[in-house]
Amino acid sequence: MFSVFKTQNKPICSQVFRKFRMIQKISIQLNLYANIIIKLSDCLTSFQYKRFGISNQLVTLIIVLSLINTSQALAQDSVDKLFNRAYHYLSVDRQKAISLLSDCINQNAEFTDAYFHRGIAYFKEGKYDSALHDFKTVERQNPDRSIIWMYKGFTYRNQGNIEEALASFSNYISLNPTDTSAYSYILRGKVKYELGDFEGAVSDYDMAMKLEPFEEKYQYYRFIALFEAEQFKQALEAVDRLIEINDNFYGYYFYKGNVYLEMNDFNNAIYMYNVAILKNYNNADSYYKRATAYLALDKYGKALEDYNTAIVLKPNDGTFYSHRGNCKFEMGKKSAACADWNEAGALGYYEDFDKMKQVCEGLNSTSDSEGK
Repeated sequence: MFSVFKTQNKPICSQVFRKFRMIQKISIQLNLYANIIIKLSDCLTSFQYKRFGISNQLVTLIIVLSLINTSQALAQDSVDKLFNRAYHYLSVDRQKAISLLSDCINQNAEFTDAYFHRGIAYFKEGKYDSALHDFKTVERQNPDRSIIWMYKGFTYRNQGNIEEALASFSNYISLNPTDTSAYSYILRGKVKYELGDFEGAVSDYDMAMKLEPFEEKYQYYRFIALFEAEQFKQALEAVDRLIEINDNFYGYYFYKGNVYLEMNDFNNAIYMYNVAILKNYNNADSYYKRATAYLALDKYGKALEDYNTAIVLKPNDGTFYSHRGNCKFEMGKKSAACADWNEAGALGYYEDFDKMKQVCEGLNSTSDSEGK
């Protein structure tokens, strides 16, 4: 019966066994201390403390207190060793690290570092509620450890609690006004961006740029926020700076083309898409966007060529079929347009559904000899 119990409840038995061994060790230590006290007490009867006015009972008390202090020091040393073991496991086996850090906390509930690193381990495991609990404990035990606000911000963000994430990153910045890493401003800017506060995001990215003006990723985040905020003139300046930093990346020319497209400057948009395609001819979006610019200029033949290329490179994007359908419709190829709109719908793109329904329902495809 015992063997069956042990097999079915192995984790429980293991915990019980560990607790038993711990109690056994403590019991042995206490017995040892008791024996020492008894022997010392016996010695006191033959020692002449009385001439100093010190009673045997007082000396015994002093010895007991000394032994208790020694015991506590040994216990803390044991917890420190346990923590060191846990720390080395963090990058190898997080579950083992969490278990060892929990043992540290069970032995010393005020061990702030154990909560801190266990919280990080929980975060990396995706256990955000547990991570948040540990980070809050660290904050309570050591309010001066301001970095905890960054970790709380990460955790809230991953939980989808963007408002709390923003508050946490803001707290970190307010507590560390001289922090020149720029990272905290970028994080808060990204959170503001996710909340739709594009101008607030730009403001934080500007601060990050002042702290580290040559960081490409900060410039990129700033450009995206400006573009979303429809501040196209400033967005052009930002993307020009990106091209200065890295003139080999096709994407920055593509982004600049997008800005020109939004500004209805179609010729400049086409030029930038040309450069993007020269640097990377396998990017379907560059052809698609250039086709959009051609279509706006009524250059249907060139637009159709680019839509065709985009579809070859990315055949599962319903957007491409839908817009190629629009192009064909403008060229008078109604049945071909309907075929593209139907394909777009099959791929989950329904933006032009009303147009398709109106044009295609009454179309007699058998008399339509347009072809594709």
